[in-house]
Amino acid sequence: MTLYFDTKVEFLDSDAVSTIGNWHLSEPLFAVASYSQERGGSITIFTDSGEPQRDVTYPVHPTSQVSALAWHPEKVLLATGWENGDIHVWFAGHREFASVHGPHKAAIVLLDFSEQGGRMVTADSMGLLTGWRCDGQYQFLTMFSHDLRDLLLHITFRRTIESELREEMVNLAKAAVAGDDDALDTLTNWRPRTAARSMTHAGVKDNHCFYVGTQNGLMYYINQSGTCTEVLKNNSVPVMQMLWHPKKDAVICLMEDMTIALYLVESTGILTELDRVKLSGNLSGKGGVISWAGNSLAIITGDLSVRVWDIEKSDNYLLKMDLPSTAVSVLATSSSLDVNSASTNFLSNDSNEKSSTLNSRKLQKFMQPTNELFTCLAYSTGSQTLCAGTNQGNVYTWKRRVGQLEMPEDYWQLTNISTVRGAVKQCIWGFNELAKPCMLINCISNVYVLKEQPLLSLHTRDLWAVQRSAKTIYLEHAIGRHSFIQAEFAITALALNQLNLIISNGRAISTYSIEKIQKVHDYRIDEYADESASAENNDKDRNLNVKLIQTFNAECLGLHLQNQSIFCLNSNEVMIYSIGGVVLNKILANDNEGKIIGMDITGTYLSVFTMNGFIKTYDVSRHDPKPMFPSKSGYDLFDDFGEVILVKCNTAGTHLAVVIANRSFAPKPVLYCWNFERNQLMEHKLVNGAEESNIKSCMPVSIYWDTDEPRLLAIEVKSMQQTQEGRQTPKSGKTPTTSSNSIESEVLVLFFSDKNKLNVLERRLLGLGEQVINLCVPNVITLDTSIVKERPLRDFVDLKKCDENTRKMVLNFSLHIAEGNMDLAYRCIRSIQSQTIWTNLAKMCVQTGRLDVAKVCMGHLDKARSVRALRQAMVNDDLEEEAKLAVLATELGMYDKAIELYKKCGRHDLLNKLLQARGKIDEAITIAETEDRVHLKNTYFHKAQQLKERGDVKGALEYFEKSQNPVQNITQMLLDNPLAMKRYMQNSTDPKMLKWWGQYIESSGDMDAALAVYQKAEDWFSQVKILCYLGKISKADAIARQSGDRAACYHLARHYENVGKFQEAIMFYTRAQTFSNAIRICKENDFQDELWTVASSSRSRDKAIAAAYFEECGSFKRAVELYHRAGMLHKALEMAFESEQPEVLEIIASELTFNSDSELINRCADFFTNIEQHQKAVYLLAKTKHLKRSLQICMEKGIPITEELCEMLTPSKNELDEVTRIEILTQLGDLLQQQGDYHTATKKFTQAGDKVRAMKSLLKSGSTEKIIFFANMSRQREVYIMAANYLQALNWQEDQHILKHIVTFYSKGQAYDSLANFYAICAQIEIDEYHDYEKALKAMHEAANCLKKLGHSQHALNNLERTIGDVKKILDIQNALKNGDHQAVISGCRTMLIKPETPPIRQADILAMLVRALAYSKQWAEAGRSLKELAMKENAWSTIGLVDKALVQKITKECNLDFEIIWNTGRRRVNVTDDETERDKEEEIEEELH
Repeated sequence: MTLYFDTKVEFLDSDAVSTIGNWHLSEPLFAVASYSQERGGSITIFTDSGEPQRDVTYPVHPTSQVSALAWHPEKVLLATGWENGDIHVWFAGHREFASVHGPHKAAIVLLDFSEQGGRMVTADSMGLLTGWRCDGQYQFLTMFSHDLRDLLLHITFRRTIESELREEMVNLAKAAVAGDDDALDTLTNWRPRTAARSMTHAGVKDNHCFYVGTQNGLMYYINQSGTCTEVLKNNSVPVMQMLWHPKKDAVICLMEDMTIALYLVESTGILTELDRVKLSGNLSGKGGVISWAGNSLAIITGDLSVRVWDIEKSDNYLLKMDLPSTAVSVLATSSSLDVNSASTNFLSNDSNEKSSTLNSRKLQKFMQPTNELFTCLAYSTGSQTLCAGTNQGNVYTWKRRVGQLEMPEDYWQLTNISTVRGAVKQCIWGFNELAKPCMLINCISNVYVLKEQPLLSLHTRDLWAVQRSAKTIYLEHAIGRHSFIQAEFAITALALNQLNLIISNGRAISTYSIEKIQKVHDYRIDEYADESASAENNDKDRNLNVKLIQTFNAECLGLHLQNQSIFCLNSNEVMIYSIGGVVLNKILANDNEGKIIGMDITGTYLSVFTMNGFIKTYDVSRHDPKPMFPSKSGYDLFDDFGEVILVKCNTAGTHLAVVIANRSFAPKPVLYCWNFERNQLMEHKLVNGAEESNIKSCMPVSIYWDTDEPRLLAIEVKSMQQTQEGRQTPKSGKTPTTSSNSIESEVLVLFFSDKNKLNVLERRLLGLGEQVINLCVPNVITLDTSIVKERPLRDFVDLKKCDENTRKMVLNFSLHIAEGNMDLAYRCIRSIQSQTIWTNLAKMCVQTGRLDVAKVCMGHLDKARSVRALRQAMVNDDLEEEAKLAVLATELGMYDKAIELYKKCGRHDLLNKLLQARGKIDEAITIAETEDRVHLKNTYFHKAQQLKERGDVKGALEYFEKSQNPVQNITQMLLDNPLAMKRYMQNSTDPKMLKWWGQYIESSGDMDAALAVYQKAEDWFSQVKILCYLGKISKADAIARQSGDRAACYHLARHYENVGKFQEAIMFYTRAQTFSNAIRICKENDFQDELWTVASSSRSRDKAIAAAYFEECGSFKRAVELYHRAGMLHKALEMAFESEQPEVLEIIASELTFNSDSELINRCADFFTNIEQHQKAVYLLAKTKHLKRSLQICMEKGIPITEELCEMLTPSKNELDEVTRIEILTQLGDLLQQQGDYHTATKKFTQAGDKVRAMKSLLKSGSTEKIIFFANMSRQREVYIMAANYLQALNWQEDQHILKHIVTFYSKGQAYDSLANFYAICAQIEIDEYHDYEKALKAMHEAANCLKKLGHSQHALNNLERTIGDVKKILDIQNALKNGDHQAVISGCRTMLIKPETPPIRQADILAMLVRALAYSKQWAEAGRSLKELAMKENAWSTIGLVDKALVQKITKECNLDFEIIWNTGRRRVNVTDDETERDKEEEIEEELH
């Protein structure tokens, strides 16, 4: 909860009236212009406290006043424009205002600075516009002047769009507390003192361009160089206000006719209209009518409403004018207790939750006249707060919420309504010395500074104080006595002990004495409770006497009280005053440590921290403070240290609790505890691992050590929870995921152990608006709105009224339990004799889950039965942990907790049992019907029993009918009332109930009535039984035939048998499926046909009996069939063989399986073999897994192997031993290979593991693709070689794929001799077919490499190397021929021709090269001879193109030879025929050649 404290600004001239004001952007200074009848116009500079700046001579003009003023955005520099055209500026540190000489002769109406202050612009009422530059010597130089000859209305400088880094630095403190400004307000005393303020424009270049609007509706743009351009014409309505868009290059313009236009700004300053909205209303002033509120635009339109326009979403809405209900409780108090204050505050709790609100009309009727309207508007970016002032002196403030809300207007919460004297003319946001947001409220006759501050509160064990309004403190004692203290000033600091109350407004301190009251216990005494009940008659006795002692001036930033000493923190040091205001001592820090910026007192120990991060602790129990240790730097204590936020010492003076910020000045979510006596540092992360994924940020807010226990402390933590929510869209059905943020406050109670570790004793969530103000075991003290609440620790829920010794023992017990040390925990409480304490400790064990401790507690309570039940539950492994705790809770009478635990673990059966035991049968039925349907009928039975005991027969009957055994229960209940039973039975339709009723009537001898009941119940057996008894056999026969009831048929069959009607008896015995009785009658009376009919549909045992009877009678065919149907195959086969029935044998054989008798199978196979049905014998043997014999018959008789038979003959791996299996598969493969099924044979050889035989079989199939695939899969040397040999026999010259596989398979098979031979063949083919000696050489090299891998082929390798040498010589000759070295070719060819021709070299190729070389060298005679030799050597030389035809023609011409004859000698291989003519031509050619 926050207040806005008002401070009236006092001018140097008491009758001065304020005109305009402005606040510096980054310094706690503001300036206000004033005018008085005696002195004239003046300007005054004030600090944030409302006091005039000292040592400054303010300018005064008797007839002129300040008409415009502006602060430099970065420097402490104030520029003022006067009505006479003068310009005066003031620089920080200067006493006098300096005059700036300029061209203005008329009143200065506009004055403004650029974004970084590099350019100042002034404008007068005559339309003269002047630009200025301030140099380093604080001299203003004129840069340009433009006479626009029109009244200028506004100047708007072009702004630089904020980057993400800049926004992060500006909002760093806000982000640290997850957007909760109230949490930040409690800690802002450390932020501005250590973090630099000059980050707002870091890395941003100043922009000197600006817009200026005129009265005639023109808009001019002045660029960096000062050039003026008209950018907006044809606009008869003037622009009254222009705002720069915070996120993009765009401006918002407000016209005089309340039209708002959005323009896009180009780099040249040209404006392009994007949107335009016309509002209804009146323009209430020249400025402050529109304002940015985040990314939205806030607008006032001359009434009591604020409209927000969301430009991005094109949505607009009105801000709510309703205060939350939390303001109601203090509304009257604030108004009545602070009647003399200039500002009245209506408080609200800043929260994210929707709360009930006051009716807006009632609030307006209570606070506001009907003609009230808003006059000005301002927005604070840092605190995300919008304020609006009215003509009746009311200031409304709205704060923006954090989270995901449904309606856009819900994001703004009206948090405060402050009232000042006079109409609000101007409201401006600024900052005080502690960087807290402040408002400058300029009224017609007064000027106020409103400072936002949270409500103050302090708590001791017996006394506490809460601020109710700006000047009011509510003081209350533990016994119920209280008092209201009315101060003379707005209270900003508070200190309290049992005897004194100290308050301060930052400039003065007032001390009060409090009436001394007799020491009370930790719990409220009953007599005080009685006294409070009659408070109306004893108001005077209930008042707490408080007297003012002294008020003295003192600067006060922080205030604490210890005994009779007041510790006051000012801007440099800690002053120690007496109660009377006498300075007793002071605490200073050296230059190395820096100024003291924070302090705290716990008990008799004062903790301080300095600007440079040093921490110090003093013992202030005596007159002179005594240091507990040398000052310690935070850089030496912590990693990633930036500055200290909070430091508190425990009551024993041994440990310090510290909260720090990191190097980026963001608070670390870690609590440090430093044992400075042993120099040991403990730490505890405030966010555990399970929550890190959902928590966006976390920050400690306050720390409190327990007032008595030095090990215990409480810390309040605020965190932003970020959760994912899925909402299903109605159209698509999809569930998009949206994130929502919510601020959550919780308190952690921790303690440090002897093992130097911080342990969590308890953590609990705080309510909305609730905050921790102290820790006093057994309670955590919180402030909820304005009410102090005692929230007991979990272990002390029922132990509020206990003495100090018991409280200490229970606390030690809790601490040891939290550490897991059960032995020490038991020692702490074993001496306690109170039954109440042991009961409460046992109940505490339900919360902590410590069943072992609970057993001890129950033992001390002398509850043996409960201990037994608990022990049985602990050893029962079928019970969940929650169910065991529920047993404990049940024994302690905590039935609601037991129900909760049973529901949590899902043991609804035990929950049902518990509810039944407690008599809550209706709740038990609800549980049984929804969750525990297994015990539903049992629950109905207990409900019926309950109603029966109450005498509610009708209700009992209803629930007995739903129970497990309604007949027994209902009949027992109604047996004593025959009439009621008869009426119930007459209306009943339950067959079981009617059957019982019929038996009851039958026992009384009334057969006709019993028969009627049986008919209603459709009990056929009972009907047949009574009809037989009455002799109505025909009717009984009809009922038995029609119903088919087995019992009825059996009873009637017995009756027929007794009377000698055997055929009817056999029929009804058969219908009753009592075949043995029917067979017995048939055998006794030799009814063979009837026996065959009955036995065919009877059971196996009855079939065997009938078959034996037929065998005795010689009816073997029926006997064999019945034995077969009975499953007695041996007997059936024996009889079939003996009686020679082959058709029956075939049927029996078809039903034999692998599990059948082997002898039986072989006999059937022999039978099929003997009758020449070998295929049936093979299938039978294969089906029954007699594979060897089946294969033998196939081989001997040539039975074809089908695919089905092949699968049957293939044994699985688990059927036979491996040797037998391989043998069978091999035989099967051989058989398939003989029959030509090579693929299947390959598969069987492969299953047998013989891949070589598998490959041989596959080679016979000629399937190249399968051969290649099988070779790759087999990975066996012999298989590779076989595959390569097969592929080599194919046309591999035209298929590179096959060639590649040949080389690969030979290589994998390590058959290097075969591979070398293959390469040699390749080389021979390259020469013979293509005359390509180069490729042949490569093949020979590969062959040589293969031969090198063989150790026994040296001779072949030598021969190959000689051949390689010859091939290289031929290649050299070819290269020489290409290069034109004909002599080298001639000599090389003749050398090669001397040698004998050895494959693969061909002398024909050498001769061809020789012929070409001789011809090219024009040795025609030699060429002709060589040509003839070539013709003799190669019969097809011209066909294969060894020598070009043109060259041959040339040679024959030069040698006078017949070309046709020479050329045809090379074509004989092609043109040779058997004709005699051809032989003659050949002889002529030979002669020509010779």
